Amino acid sequence: MSAATSSIREAMTIPKALSLINSKHSSEMVERHVRALNRIASSFKRGVPLKDLPQLCQLLRVAAEKMKTHILYEEPICKIVATCSLPFLKERSSDENTYAPCIIETLSLLGSLMIGLESEALRQHVAQTVADFYLAESNEAKAEGLQATAVTYNAALLEQSGVVHYLAEALKLTQDPYTKLTILRALQTLSVSGTNCNHILAAKACGAICSTISDTSTEIALVGLEVLWNILEHGPQLQVAEQMTSLGSVCPLHDAVRRQVASSSHTDSKQLRNDLLALVSLVAKISPDAPFIETGFLHTLCSYFLSFEVASVSSRHELGPSRGGSTGGERAGKAAKVDEEDFELVKTLMVTLTSLSCDQGTIKVLCEQKVMRGLLSFVVRNDHSPSNYSSAHFEELQLLALSCLCTLGPLCLEQYMVCQGNTRLLLILEWCHSSPSEFKGHGNAFHGRGGWGGSLAQLRMSVRALLSVCRTRDEVALQDLHDQGAIPLLIGILKSLSGTVGEGGSQRTGPDSGLLLELQSDILVTISCLCETDIHRKELFGGYDGVKLLTGYLRGADQSGVASGLGRHRLLLAATDCVWCTVVGSPVVEDIFLEEGGIFCLLDLLQVCPLNNQSLVLGVLVDLCENPKAIPHLAAWRGRERDMCAWSLLASLWRQEETEMGVPRTDTGALAGTSNPLVGQEQEKCGVPPIPSHQPSAAVIDITENMRAKIYILCCKMGFQYVADDLTTEDKITLCIIRNYLDFKSGEVWYEVAGELAQEGLRPVTPDQEALQEVLHSHEEKAENSLRLQSELIEEQHRYDLEEEQQYFEKIHQLHYMEEKAKADFTDFVNRTSNYKALKEAKRRQREAIDASRRSSVAIGDHYHKIDQDGVTVTTYCGRHISIATTPRRLLTTGGGAESPPSLPRPSPPLPITTSTSTSSPHPITISQQQ
Repeated sequence: MSAATSSIREAMTIPKALSLINSKHSSEMVERHVRALNRIASSFKRGVPLKDLPQLCQLLRVAAEKMKTHILYEEPICKIVATCSLPFLKERSSDENTYAPCIIETLSLLGSLMIGLESEALRQHVAQTVADFYLAESNEAKAEGLQATAVTYNAALLEQSGVVHYLAEALKLTQDPYTKLTILRALQTLSVSGTNCNHILAAKACGAICSTISDTSTEIALVGLEVLWNILEHGPQLQVAEQMTSLGSVCPLHDAVRRQVASSSHTDSKQLRNDLLALVSLVAKISPDAPFIETGFLHTLCSYFLSFEVASVSSRHELGPSRGGSTGGERAGKAAKVDEEDFELVKTLMVTLTSLSCDQGTIKVLCEQKVMRGLLSFVVRNDHSPSNYSSAHFEELQLLALSCLCTLGPLCLEQYMVCQGNTRLLLILEWCHSSPSEFKGHGNAFHGRGGWGGSLAQLRMSVRALLSVCRTRDEVALQDLHDQGAIPLLIGILKSLSGTVGEGGSQRTGPDSGLLLELQSDILVTISCLCETDIHRKELFGGYDGVKLLTGYLRGADQSGVASGLGRHRLLLAATDCVWCTVVGSPVVEDIFLEEGGIFCLLDLLQVCPLNNQSLVLGVLVDLCENPKAIPHLAAWRGRERDMCAWSLLASLWRQEETEMGVPRTDTGALAGTSNPLVGQEQEKCGVPPIPSHQPSAAVIDITENMRAKIYILCCKMGFQYVADDLTTEDKITLCIIRNYLDFKSGEVWYEVAGELAQEGLRPVTPDQEALQEVLHSHEEKAENSLRLQSELIEEQHRYDLEEEQQYFEKIHQLHYMEEKAKADFTDFVNRTSNYKALKEAKRRQREAIDASRRSSVAIGDHYHKIDQDGVTVTTYCGRHISIATTPRRLLTTGGGAESPPSLPRPSPPLPITTSTSTSSPHPITISQQQ
């Protein structure tokens, strides 16, 4: 009987099972149907062959229809579904392409079973099967001649099938906790893919997942939280923000947080609490306008944060806020040691509240809940840190609180002033400045960069928080800082940091060089905000040697420093802006700045700084030149690298600006035409578009978009009548354009008026038309005069070049003449010394020349000196002391014998030596020969 049963079992196939179930004679034999389905499931324990997959799908559909009336079909269907958790089996490689649509259809069918059949067991099996199939490796125990499909192939087809969408829909339908957990685990596995996350979002399942997090089961909450993390990471941000910020998502998260905070008595619950708040912080960052206020979630977060406010600050700090609102039980709780999970909770709450501060309603709630008091409670000296925090924990919370103050301080400025935020920040700065070596920072926080072994991190973050408040330009806050001595303190900090600047203002290198540059830049900008609108503060800044600090920074402007990449350009910009805000406008400080050579420093910076920074420096110079004492400094400046004056520098900047704008110019820099000589390529392409009357035209906007107007003003301040004479022709041509800038710009505006009238089809009345034409004609004449002057300068330069060229050729001619004369003199000398007749002839010519030079008539008392010397036997003209070239002694000797008498030089004379000969009448000439 068992053999027969085995034979029947082996003979059972999917077509037979379909025939058995669909036959009208056996359609009511439920038990036989169940046995047949079980046999089919047992035959696919190693995996379903791809060739049997279409029939298996048909069998599942038929069985699913039967299950709606008979629950007995549930178990065999679950077994068949479980067989799909293994990779499908293929006979050849081409089967993957052939059966890909069938696989997608099968997976979609599995998902539809979860929705169409109200069976928790089936939903659990389908969810587990889908998750296993997504990660299933190849089964080693394969059927003979068959090969399993690859994991990547299975995952790709599963993503195309949309079964994840059915899983998300089934999660919203089920109420069974275990089924929820199984589906969530499947979604956790599948949500690592962006495509699957899109399917989850398409099913709008974020609210359902958030509802599962608020469940009492910790395991379900953990898995649901992981699914949401994956969706936030891999899903499209727009859809995620839309679903995660809905009331259906925020309310369950609020309930889950409150439940976890209330029951956070052990480490696991605290970790889940922190993970939930971290998720909330991400949601707040994605969409700050989420309904946190409407749901009361924001009030809850504020109360949690204030419960961790630093205990007993007022008892340690004379300027701390009142703690009268805290109960004794709260103080006792705060005195307890804060563990690692509570420490993470405080950090997460700070970040979350800061992320939500973009909405005005949120700011109002934060002020009402006095969150600023909680943040400022961490702004105390580190040696006064509370006992319930370790030094490392308190340092990290302090730096994070300072970072949050940078955002919340300007938004909650009134509450910030009530809590004496300026005083707290100044005390921190004073502590960092006065005792930098007493505190040994840990430097292991996100904001603690550079703070290892010192208080640099606290100094940096405190200055940044102070700067954020100063940028509000609130006069009450600025006056409070001034009254408490912020300017002298900041100058003192800058002086202590001046050791980081080497000789000539060059920045020393080191591991914290970038941080030090950033810190100095922030301090300079803070001082600029404090002194910008008050002359008394400017004079106070100048009285504390602030001007010397500024000129010291400006003197470090060189090409290598600006392009160092460490933020040196930012420091130079901050110093330049500080000059504008602290020096300009106060005659006393301006005089100090001029005495320190500030104009020279600015011009040196203008020579080396990039193009996008030159406009700022020019603006400072323009305002400084309102002081007449600055003009001689400007005219006396000379460049560092080459002898460049201010006129030449401004001319080169003008040419550089016009090159960037694409203004047409000739090769010599002269005007290329008389119509609109200042218009660049972009402005010319735009033409003259019709614009409303209240909007400025392109010609007017051009004045603010480039620095040509500032260059023109500087040149006018120096006076075009005092142009240096040693300028190059190119500079003179450029200065000719600069001198007529205002006329050219006026003509450009009139051209625009004429163009707009022509575009609108309007014709002025005859007198206005004649006046317009006359104005345009006069401007063209001015351009022609400028062009004529430039042509004269070019011609003059051409003549000068020709004269220089002629002088150079004359020098060459003189050199050749001197060479020929020297050769002729030497030839004559050789001829006279070697030929006695030539010597006599030369002597005769000499006498004739002497006689010719004398007067023809001899007057009484005239006396002529004798021109001949007696006893001279040399063949040359000689005086009392002469030098002659003779043959060396070693060449006049024969062998080792006696010397031969001197003779005339041989045809190939040897190297001559100098012989001193003395002649003195009436003594004979004595010749001394030197070796």
